[in-house]
Amino acid sequence: MKTVITIAREFGCGGSYVGHLVASRLGFRYADREVLALASQKLKLDETEVSSREERLKSSWEGVLEIFALGSIDAGYTPPPILPVADEAIFAQEGRIMQALAQEHDCVVIGRGGMHVFRDHPGALHVFLHAPESFRIERVMRLYGARTQAQARSIISESDRDRAAFHARITRSDWARAQNYHLCLDTAAVSLEHAAKLIISCHKMLRR
Repeated sequence: MKTVITIAREFGCGGSYVGHLVASRLGFRYADREVLALASQKLKLDETEVSSREERLKSSWEGVLEIFALGSIDAGYTPPPILPVADEAIFAQEGRIMQALAQEHDCVVIGRGGMHVFRDHPGALHVFLHAPESFRIERVMRLYGARTQAQARSIISESDRDRAAFHARITRSDWARAQNYHLCLDTAAVSLEHAAKLIISCHKMLRR
């Protein structure tokens, strides 16, 4: 049975970085952009649109700020045109792709409702990463190009609100509820490196 580690995260807390560390150190498949590319092909949509709508309801993704653009931080962001593909269809397609990958490879899955997709997967480890707003603001300004603390705070608030609303409607679950996860970590308190080590340690304990 292949192992799956799902990592849900608040925006700006270093979830993708931690996921990369975990996957690299365990030799697991890092299921992120690959899922996006395959889902886009299956749905016949542009990757930009699918990326813009991941863990975000159709009614809200149109207002995504330029900080989420895939180009340079100085490039303006123009939302892609609305196409008649439901949020549920995108979520379901990405779920099928993640499950197919997990049949062949041990995987680290970032976001995309992984804890819901793999809720019945034997031995899956579900992780939630969070951090104080001040820590996240600093990272969003440094890594994503937000020009002011107010802009960074707005981006963080929008992302958290969108993810919570998405999960409430699509998965009927509370995205940030600790009981949905095996391990919840404050990345500001433990550091990103130590968070990866704790996830790996927890994975090894569950596999005994």
